Formats: sequence, structure tokens, C-alpha cells
Amino acid sequence: MTLLSCSFTSSSFLQRFLRSSWSLAMLARSSSTVVVPNDTNVLPFSAMPGLKGSIRNILDYAYTKGSFFDVVTERFKRYGPIYSEKILGTQIVNISDVEATIKVLRTEKSFQMRPGFEALEDVGDEVNPGGGIGIASNDYEKWYRQKSLLSPKLMRPKYVRETLPILNTVADDFVKRMQRLSERDGTISNLEEELPYCTVEAMAASLFNQRLGFYDHPQNPDAVAYVESAKEVVENIGTLSITAPLYKYIKIPAYYALRKSFLTNIATGMDIINKELAKKQKQQSDSKTETFFEYLSANEKVTPKRMALYLTGLMAAGIDTTSTTCLWLLYELSRHPEVQEKVYQEMVSVLGPDGEVSKTNIQRLSFIKATLKESGRMNPAGAFVVARVFDKDLDVLGYRIPAGVYVLLHEHLLSVDQRYYGEDAKKFVPERWLRDEMGKKNDLNAFTSLPFGYGVRMCLGRRLAESMIYTLVSKLLLSFRLEYAGDTAVNKDIKDGLMKPDQPVLVKFIPRKKDTYGLVNV
Repeated sequence: MTLLSCSFTSSSFLQRFLRSSWSLAMLARSSSTVVVPNDTNVLPFSAMPGLKGSIRNILDYAYTKGSFFDVVTERFKRYGPIYSEKILGTQIVNISDVEATIKVLRTEKSFQMRPGFEALEDVGDEVNPGGGIGIASNDYEKWYRQKSLLSPKLMRPKYVRETLPILNTVADDFVKRMQRLSERDGTISNLEEELPYCTVEAMAASLFNQRLGFYDHPQNPDAVAYVESAKEVVENIGTLSITAPLYKYIKIPAYYALRKSFLTNIATGMDIINKELAKKQKQQSDSKTETFFEYLSANEKVTPKRMALYLTGLMAAGIDTTSTTCLWLLYELSRHPEVQEKVYQEMVSVLGPDGEVSKTNIQRLSFIKATLKESGRMNPAGAFVVARVFDKDLDVLGYRIPAGVYVLLHEHLLSVDQRYYGEDAKKFVPERWLRDEMGKKNDLNAFTSLPFGYGVRMCLGRRLAESMIYTLVSKLLLSFRLEYAGDTAVNKDIKDGLMKPDQPVLVKFIPRKKDTYGLVNV
């Protein structure tokens, strides 16, 4: 891989590709077997169209103009809805077809998830022998045990609604921080850096029912250590995704960095948990609401260390995806003032003078929900990066895909396809997700837009992430009018394994004035 990197340093795209979370070394675990099917109606894998030869394929990526997404789009135009490619011995199948996507997703129950997480799994086994990293595990059996424990609470709308009071406090603090950070003209230059901190603070507040103190003055040093270590875990996973599985033979610096950040995150998380346990022993809670912390601590099999592992897994899985999803939404709102105004008017009407999102009024926030769906349709942060790999052959679109081959579903192309979304498929139109005057929904194929995944492997923290975003965006729009300050529109790029903007998202936060009649625009 070092030789390849040196050979093609002239291509900035190739450098980005090699840094992506499903790059060359990450995809090393696969089968190159060519299966000859018995069914005469199904063609062998060798007959599948695509660019033949690993080096030729890499050169095509390196020297074709445009982003990764531009290259992929052109390849689908050239080869059709399914094509194969080979990268250093790794066989990959790319699919952009609704029916094929449905078939793969409905077969995916125990697929090998998140290639590149092997290093985190190994570190987790050091801390939790036999249990690994639980909810973030590649091992289906380990993952399913933790999912069965956590999902009854996390996936319940009632529980998520009960976290809204503390989510409001986090959002209020984020608004205050934006007020302090905004430059003379109101521009926030590091929005993509601030959102992960807000995400961790909100997520921890919901899970622990305790603020970490990142927004305290001065900041709680333990909270800063926890937030930093959570971010470093994600960043180190991305680094090891490029070099894996080399760490199994040579313990490269990134492996030790991951181990250190993971252990720090566990240690600081356990400190928080132990403090909560001490409080619980001293006083009896008079709340009728069972917090997530109380739910876990009531289980005799869940030790403080194991609880810290569960919560760390949730953090690692949600910090970057949630903050990136929120970043794309704020970007779209800043570029579409007419949509932003509709969302703002809904907030004023539904939330009232105190501006608090509550379990009684969140049900009526229909337009912000449609706006998040539309942003997720156009900018699915992680909808295309999770490779599926099966232990049995799979017949798709008339071809036999052998066991062990990586299958990539390019749902980001289906979600902007005119065949499913009409002539305005590439336009930001939240209204497409609302019911018409007769109460009828638009007939949209659900499998063309799955920003949170599908089925048993759907994002476990989806409801919590959505509530965080609704609350944060509500508070921001009630306090500011957003205006895009960049010179050019951003493009989609692969960064840290997610679909992210290719440049900093510059947004002006223009304060709204208050008068005796409530909030009005500047």
C-alpha cells in the first residue's frame, strides 16, 4: 500500500480514496473465488461487467476527473446497475438497483459488518474478554446479545421522549456557544468541529441522565477527556481501516493510539457511572421515569465495566454519523431560506414562547421531520459505506456472487434518481415527505432512501439521534437566521468513511430580534 501511495501522489482523489474507511487494506478479507452456477439462467461471477484487473482499476480511480461519486456514477452508466471490480485481490460488487438492494438487505441478517473494526474488537477483548465491544462488534452473536439488551429501551419512542428535557439544556448551551464563537459578521468557521462535541454531550446526557460538563465554565476536565477520547476512538478506527490487517503482524502506532483512547474512554466513562451508582445508593429517586442508566444498572449481569463498554460502543457508533447528519441539514437550511422560514414558523407555532421541545409537542413538528428526511435523502452520511459480505453465494440481477465477496449498495444514487423522485429529484423539497390535503402520502419507495439502515441492523440510536437533531435545530432557528457564507456550494466527498462536505461549511448565524410579540426575523 505504501508503494501505491507513493506511485500516485499526483492524484488528490486517490489519496482521499486510500484514506477512506473501505479502502484497499480494509477490504482485504474477501474471496476471489469464481463460482460457476448450476442454474443455467444465472451467469457466473466472471461474466459480470466491470473494469478487469486491480492495477487498471486503481489507475482509473486515480486519473478519472471528479470525486469518488462522479467516478462511480460514470461506471454505472457504463456497466449498468451491477458491476464488479478488484482491488489488490479483493473482489467487490457495486449495486445501484432497487430490487437488487431489497434482495441484499433482506438477506443481510448476519453479514460481516464494518470491515476495519477488527482492531477495536481486539482492544475490546483485552478489556472485556469474550465480550469484545458489544454493540459495535463485527461478530453477529456478540452484537445480537447486546442489541437484545439495549434496543428494548433505546428503540422505544416513550423513552426517547423522556430524554427531551435534558436535550433542551444541551441545545441551549450550544446556542450560547455559537453566540460566543461567531465572528464579527456572525460566521461560524468550525461548525463541523463543534457539532461532534454537542453530539457527545447530548448523547451522554440522554444515556447517563447527567451532563458531562463540556459547556461548563471552566469546562469539566473529565468531560473534555471523555469527549476527546471518544473522538480519538473514531479517528483511530479510520486510520486502522486503511492499514488493517497489518496491525495483527506489526503493532503500528495507530493501534496503540486506538488502545489508549479506548481505555481512556472506558476509564472516564466508568468514573461517571460509579458516581451515579454512589448517588443512587445514597438517595432514592422520586422520578417515575426509568433512565437508561437505571435500566442497565438494574440488570445483575451488567457490571460497571460492561456498562461502560456498551455506552462507549453507542458513542463510537453515533458521534460522527449524527453530527455529520446534522451538519448536512444546517447546510441545506442555510442555502434554502424559504425552507428555513417554514421550519422557523413551525417552531414558533408549535413550541410556543418558551421554545422547548417536549414529549407533547414533538409529535406536531411535521415539517422539520420532513426536512431531516429530505436532507438524509440527498446527503446520506453513511448509507453507502457498510459493505455486506455473506457466507453463502447470492444470486443478484442474473449473476452469482460468491461467498466472501464485498457487496456495496450505492443507495445515494437511488435516492436522487428521477425514476423514483421525479424531475425534481436533485432538488431540496421537504414537502415530498408530507401528506397531501387529503391526508395521503406520496408513493415513495422506502428502499431508495435508508439513511439509518434497514431491518435488524438498523441504527440502534436512530430515534435518539433524530430527537437530538430536532431539538438542536429548533433552538438554533429560534435564535438565529442561517445564511450560507461559502463562496461555492460544497460537494460530497468520502472522509472518515462517511459522506461529508469536501470543504468547511461556513454559515452565518444572524441573531433574531425579540419584541413584545415574540421572535421576528432581523
